[in-house]
Amino acid sequence: MLIFGNIGNPFWTRAVQFFEKLHQQYASKGVVIVAVALDTDKQAVKAFVEKYNLTLPVAVDNEKLEGANLYKVTALPTTIFTDRSHKVTLRQLGFSKEHEKLFEQEIQKIAQ
Repeated sequence: MLIFGNIGNPFWTRAVQFFEKLHQQYASKGVVIVAVALDTDKQAVKAFVEKYNLTLPVAVDNEKLEGANLYKVTALPTTIFTDRSHKVTLRQLGFSKEHEKLFEQEIQKIAQ
C-alpha cells in the first residue's frame, strides 16, 4: 500500500499518522505500508519522519517523480492499495475521517 504526498500537506501528515498506527498493527501480518514523499529536500523528509516518530517506511520519489508517474498520481495525497501480486485494488484521492474506515477495511482484506 502506498500513500503519495508532500510533507507540507496537512492531509498527508494526518494520513501518514493514521497509517503509522495501522503499520504497527498489521506489519506482522505481512501488510506493507509505504509513505512516498514527493519532496526533493531529503533532510526535510528525514526531519518529518523523526518529528512524528514514524516506523513505517518513508520513501522519497526521485526528481523525475517516476513513482508518482508509474502509479498515475494526479492529486495529493493519493492512497493506492495493491494486493500481493501488486494489482491495484483501491485508489483514493484525499484523506478524511470518512476514509479511515474504508482504508482499514481494505487493509484487513490484504492481511488475510
